[in-house]
Amino acid sequence: MRVLVQGAGPAGVALALALRRHGIVTHLVDRASADRRDGFAVGLHGSGHRAVEQLGLLPALQAQAVPLGEARYLYADGREHFRYDYRRIASAMNGRMLMIMRDALQDVLIGTAKDIDIRFQLSVSALEQDAGGVSVALSDGSEERYDAVIGADGYRSGVRRLVFGDSADSVRNLGYRIAAWHCRPTKPLKASVVGMADVDRHATLYALPNGEAATLFCWRDTDEQRLNAAERQKRIFEVFGGWAEPVASALGDCAYWEGCFVDTVSQIEMPCWSKGRVALLGDAAWCPTFLSGQGTSLAVAGAVVLAEELADQAPQIAFASYERRLRPAVTRVQAGSRRIAGQYVPTSERSMRLQGWLAPALFSRLLLPIVARRMALAQIEFDTFV
Repeated sequence: MRVLVQGAGPAGVALALALRRHGIVTHLVDRASADRRDGFAVGLHGSGHRAVEQLGLLPALQAQAVPLGEARYLYADGREHFRYDYRRIASAMNGRMLMIMRDALQDVLIGTAKDIDIRFQLSVSALEQDAGGVSVALSDGSEERYDAVIGADGYRSGVRRLVFGDSADSVRNLGYRIAAWHCRPTKPLKASVVGMADVDRHATLYALPNGEAATLFCWRDTDEQRLNAAERQKRIFEVFGGWAEPVASALGDCAYWEGCFVDTVSQIEMPCWSKGRVALLGDAAWCPTFLSGQGTSLAVAGAVVLAEELADQAPQIAFASYERRLRPAVTRVQAGSRRIAGQYVPTSERSMRLQGWLAPALFSRLLLPIVARRMALAQIEFDTFV
């Protein structure tokens, strides 16, 4: 079997690695350049943690992990709001939890896939299915033939648009924007994670081993228009300008706004993840948003499941089984993401006060086991590689 995957992000490369273990030839294409460096801290826990362990990636990922320690949350003026310790969460998850920058995760994945054909700055421009396979036209004018095509190309999936049409019905905008970049704070962060919140706005900075910090800013914004570099800078300063440290130095240290990741916070809700010999994976199929904290785990675990199904079945049958196994977990995670949005980004002064009480309570000795069990609701079963 020959499989083409569009998207060389975590979902796509994890799928290629899993397919390789089953002896399936996989080619990857990605419209981005190979040296693209953006994104934010992502978590791997539960099924995602088990998936990278089975793919043989865990030691390399642990070496690149963001250290987990105390988290301090502040008001916009710098006063302390509340604090808790991430290490207690990891302990409740039996150690099966790590935080890593997305580009560091990508480096490990690409480094492990050196013998897999990955072509950057190339994408699928057209495809045509028949009973025997899929004829694919690529953006460089070449044409190739595959048994199956997988769209693992993210929330704005080109494969999804080609196969399912450009319907807005599959996109649920949650009414927020997100921004992420790396910066070097004026002073070292006083905790592993420093968060700041105000009504309709939330900023988080993660301390990195090299002295830099990774930012993750989120704010209420119903405008869906894509922003250029100047517009990104203007919008972020409008929303977060005037905040105390460390947000103040984070804003001043982003000299390259073209490389700053900014996008809407939207979920993808597809009635079906496949059509014929073409299927979607990860954010292209179900994007739960960063609010879930489980997008990367679902994508990598989903890749392992999809590879298992393709290993010994025709693509159409494999895709149906893959969706049947994953859909319940995806539905639960998406619903949880929508529920948590108003808590993550406070909607009022009252919700700010509630957040200050609820967050420490959830991570108390009494309630933390319940939180861990709730996170485990998204567990996905898959076979152990031989």
